[in-house]
Amino acid sequence: MYIKVINPTKHGTATYSNTGSCSNLVEYLGKENESLAIDKREMFFNQTDDEISSNAVIKMIDNNVKGIAKGRTRFNSLVIAPDKEEQEHIKNDPVALKKYTCEVMKAYAENFHLKSGKKLGINDLVWAAKLEYERNGNNEANMHVHVIVSARDKEQQITLSPNTNDKKRFNRVNFYLESEKAFDKLFHYERLESKLKTDQMIKYGNLYERDKYFTALDEKRAQFQSNEIGKSITQGIQSVNSQRGQYQEEFKKKKVKKRNSQNLKL
Repeated sequence: MYIKVINPTKHGTATYSNTGSCSNLVEYLGKENESLAIDKREMFFNQTDDEISSNAVIKMIDNNVKGIAKGRTRFNSLVIAPDKEEQEHIKNDPVALKKYTCEVMKAYAENFHLKSGKKLGINDLVWAAKLEYERNGNNEANMHVHVIVSARDKEQQITLSPNTNDKKRFNRVNFYLESEKAFDKLFHYERLESKLKTDQMIKYGNLYERDKYFTALDEKRAQFQSNEIGKSITQGIQSVNSQRGQYQEEFKKKKVKKRNSQNLKL
């Protein structure tokens, strides 16, 4: 699972600025629809609405800026991109990915830790997302989602900055891990390895932590392989039994047919 809070000044070529209107980003995300028939176009969505127009997105984000000083971040954007195995697990279902996006935004809201102690939920956010398809060299469609979320809460009382360096306020790594767990829970996905957690362990774990983590991971891999072998053997036995049953049924039919034929001759 690839989930990223985008910083337009650091990540790739900046196609927009998040200190002004979100119109450039909305227009950029709408380009995929230009080559599609109307009934094939993807609309923006959030937890309450499946069909939000581009103009409505611009209006909801650009009007939710009370209290934000000029030149400061007015909105943030995220990318949610499941890998090939995860997409196959949800059968490449766009509805499932949209449902998961709402789970990610729940985790996003809950990951903000405010001095007041107030807990945020998804309904405290002002956001919209758009699902897109990116075809690879094999012409396979890779689904991913772009999210635009206001830098102020719905009541325009709290500034929400996921790009802060204050991990006590918002811990991006924790947000990514919680979002990954949300996928596993929502779709009953048995994750062999969290690549993000492995990467974090390699970069920041001490010798004891790394040894403990990778020992447990090796044991999990061995158990997974054992289960897969067992599953393969079980499927093979079931296939043989099925074929045996089919053969026995055909043999019975032939015996009955032969007996009936003999009775007719008598």
